[in-house]
Amino acid sequence: MKKELNPIEEYAAQIVREINQWNYILEHGCSDPFWPDGANMNLIRNHIISYKREIAECCEATGAKLPLEYYLPTPPEVDENYMAVKKGKRANRIKRFEEFSSQTKKQIKKMQPEDGQLTLL
Repeated sequence: MKKELNPIEEYAAQIVREINQWNYILEHGCSDPFWPDGANMNLIRNHIISYKREIAECCEATGAKLPLEYYLPTPPEVDENYMAVKKGKRANRIKRFEEFSSQTKKQIKKMQPEDGQLTLL
């Protein structure tokens, strides 16, 4: 039978997993075909902050002490366009996707009226 952890222990374990994942992406990158490594690293950072917030709320509600994992340093925010591996198929694919999406945004902006008002005629 699986041992059930209390929420504080679960969040503490998640913090350790997420920090390890953040460090792995920093060194080796990830395999997300549409987003640079920096975007994924910042997402993981936000998860860590959320888990720490949940731990603080649970500990305050129950009067428990904060676990040691709560005091682990939160990884820094990185540039959204950071790539661990700057050359290769994945990096080229993401660059092409970003060029396409920025071009599409420019085209959409041209289609919208200048003053933001839509007219029927």
